[in-house]
Amino acid sequence: MSTSFPYPIPEYGAEAFWAACDDERLVMQRCDSCDKFRWHPAPRCDACGNDGFQWTELSGQGVVHSWTRVTHPVHPAAHDKVPYVVAEIELAEQSGLTMISNIVKADSERVAIGAAVRLIFDKHPNGQKLPVFALEV
Repeated sequence: MSTSFPYPIPEYGAEAFWAACDDERLVMQRCDSCDKFRWHPAPRCDACGNDGFQWTELSGQGVVHSWTRVTHPVHPAAHDKVPYVVAEIELAEQSGLTMISNIVKADSERVAIGAAVRLIFDKHPNGQKLPVFALEV
């Protein structure tokens, strides 16, 4: 049985993020008042409560904050992908700014907390580009 791997469906407020991914750029909301980035997109800044923001491009650099190796597929389409690494990446632009993604193109034995990573994009069969990370060498 062939099953397509699920892909993200942009939620209200995240459309700009996914459009930027298709252009191979990582963007997040940055508060107009306190300059803090926020992830996930939200109508108000969780640091100061301001509702103004700009979508701002990030460098795509970060470090592994936490990670796990998935060895049992949680979806039928993941059967041929295991084992794979899911990681919490702390982005370089701001302490505590993290996102969950995959680390690809690396032996999972090399993944470690504090390891430097860089953003790359993986194209889903439906055409959507997904932000994933690779270990810096």
